[in-house]
Amino acid sequence: MKVLILLLISSSLTAATLKVKKSPYSTESIEEFKAIIAQLKPYGEFSEKKVELDVPVEKTMNRGQQMVEEAKARNRAILAQRNAQEKKADNSKGTVLEQWKAEEKATLEKWKKEEKATLDQWKKEQEIFLGRLKVYKENTFEIPVKKQTIIEKKVKQEAIPDVHMVNQAFTLPVRDQLYRATCSAFAGLRAVEIILAQNGKTQDLSEQYFYWASKPTCQTSPCEQKGSWVNHALTFSQKNKIIDIPTEENCGYEASTQEKNETQIPLKPQCQTGVAKVAGFKEVETLVDVVENLKQDIPVIMAAKLSENFYKNKGLVTLADSNKVSDRKDAHSMGHAFIAVGVIELPVKLRASEGNYCIVVANSWGKGWGAGGYSCLTENWLMRFRQPSAFAAVSQVEVR
Repeated sequence: MKVLILLLISSSLTAATLKVKKSPYSTESIEEFKAIIAQLKPYGEFSEKKVELDVPVEKTMNRGQQMVEEAKARNRAILAQRNAQEKKADNSKGTVLEQWKAEEKATLEKWKKEEKATLDQWKKEQEIFLGRLKVYKENTFEIPVKKQTIIEKKVKQEAIPDVHMVNQAFTLPVRDQLYRATCSAFAGLRAVEIILAQNGKTQDLSEQYFYWASKPTCQTSPCEQKGSWVNHALTFSQKNKIIDIPTEENCGYEASTQEKNETQIPLKPQCQTGVAKVAGFKEVETLVDVVENLKQDIPVIMAAKLSENFYKNKGLVTLADSNKVSDRKDAHSMGHAFIAVGVIELPVKLRASEGNYCIVVANSWGKGWGAGGYSCLTENWLMRFRQPSAFAAVSQVEVR
């Protein structure tokens, strides 16, 4: 007993609490982000908000054109700096400039090759995803939460950023829950991992453990009720006296199901070796609150019932498409959890039918879903299909 007490004291003394770290986060070279923007471009201009750039921008520019102009402006700034440096070097101006141009050309060619390779890989992943689509549909479930009356309000136009992605939103690889109804565990742990990444710590944590933690009635005896909500796991970890969440390496995810044993107990002994724990989380009720949290670089764990166009999309999920006769909810469209990692103002043309913004989410169905595993859900789609209870946001994580 004395040894155990000493171990607990030692663990608490060496632990550090990490908070959400707000910081500028560049997404212009991220293929998933560019693919989402490409889905919005056909709808025309975004807004008449003043966009501060280094070059004049016409009001009719769409966001894609703005991104191009921003890139050109940065290149001009780099070139100007290089030219200033070249003037200081005797008889070297032509040589340095030619070398820089050659390097720039090589970089652009490399980017094009990388982009093509990424798109080709997504096509392969999409074929795999479509082959498993029935499995993902069957693993939606009624989210086990107490229903609330959520009174939604529209976000004021001036409060919507043109684009804001949570710091480190795209840093982590997209994962795949495969044959189990473990979406809440994947979404919840991704929130923890994003906060770790914001603080310079990269960890692949155990969804196997977190799903077990999310089902308090299935931790000591087998059960067959599939699915969970993330609050149970967040509370379990927060109240734990020790750092409890293990790594994927120590407590690996089992993709296949076990009949009448959802949490696949008993867990391996290594699953009790933790490296992180939830130190703080909060409930997020309205979509207005979701947007405000995202603007502060806080990812939000969300859930919704699914329309058919949620399953098959290229980076944008709209209410209009969900209303098509062939795209209505089917018998398997129950609940599903995912994590919100950004917000984008919608083009003016979409506002009447879709609202003022869309929320970028990361899913847990592999890179074949959406745009490399990400998609943007419009405000009005979320108003229609969101779960009728509060979402969740992790605010602090404790590590050794």
